[in-house]
Formats: sequence, structure tokens, C-alpha cells
Amino acid sequence: MNKSELRKHMVNMRSRIPAKIRTEKSQIIMKKLRSLQAYKEAKLILVYVSIRSEVETHSFINEAFEDGKRIAVPLTISKAKVLLPCEISSLDELTPGTWGILEPDKNNIPEVDSKGIDLAVVPGLAFDSHCNRLGFGAGYYDRFLPSLRKSAATIGICFDEQLVEQLPVESFDVPLDSVLSNLRLIQAERID
Repeated sequence: MNKSELRKHMVNMRSRIPAKIRTEKSQIIMKKLRSLQAYKEAKLILVYVSIRSEVETHSFINEAFEDGKRIAVPLTISKAKVLLPCEISSLDELTPGTWGILEPDKNNIPEVDSKGIDLAVVPGLAFDSHCNRLGFGAGYYDRFLPSLRKSAATIGICFDEQLVEQLPVESFDVPLDSVLSNLRLIQAERID
């Protein structure tokens, strides 16, 4: 399967997981995420705001606030095809933006320096055993992730059904440090 075919397949597969099961699996993933050392040590966390059939992150964001974490969420600037990390203090600050994803107000951008991010929680349609990810194909995260400092942890979260043996990878694809599903944690060999 090429990337385009795999994207269609994974969107369909993920949307067929019943909402109740997605919620249960999301809770398992988020509990595991909060137990990781990378989370415990992080002061500033970038996390995507979930939509549709993605691993649900709204509860995680609220729990992270309760844990005393600073939270940044992505703001996509579609004309420039860039992702800006913007700090929030509540999900109530967000309004529907690009593709209906909840985002900070574009007129009042509380942007943070990407070098200050300790942990990035990244979405994807599929992940493989080498911590490669397949997104929707716009390249926002592939352009953004290299701006993080080397010591920042990058973790993709997904349902176990989204894990595949090997993804087609191109030179511009940026692998993650780890992938966490409801059943397992996969860690890449990190070369610093």
C-alpha cells in the first residue's frame, strides 16, 4: 500500500472502532502517558487537541493542568503550512480553526518558543515499530518537530490497531522517540 491508500485505510479502520471503545482505550493510553518519566519531568507539554476518531486528549489536557504542567497546543497557519505552539490555560480559550480543530485565537497568539517544550504528544493515522508516523500528508509535524531541542521527548499516541510493521518512509519524514498505544510502548533507539 502506498501512503495515500494507507491513509484511507487507517481513517476507515479508526472510525469503525466504537466510540465507547475509543474512549476506554484513550483513557488507558492517557493513564500510561502520565506514568512515563518524560511526562513526570516535563514542565511544558505540546499536545494536539483531538477531533473525530483520534485518541481523545481533552481529559489529558485537563489532568495535566491539575498536575501543574504548562500546556501548549498547535495552531496551524495553513497559508504558510506551519504549526505554532501556543500556550493555553484552559480548553475554553479554544475555538474551531483549521479543519474544525479547536485552536487558540489567531488574533491573540500566545506563541511559545519550541525550544522550551519538554514533551510533544503527536497524533497520527499509523505508526510503525521504528516510531515512524503517518499523518494526513500536509507535513505540519515533519516541519515542526526538528525545531524542538534534542532533549525534548516526542511521543506518538494511537490505538493498537494503528500500529503496523513498517510504514513507507521518505527523507522528510521525522521519526518519533516513542509510540504509545493502549497495549504497548515502542521506543526508538535514540542517537544524540
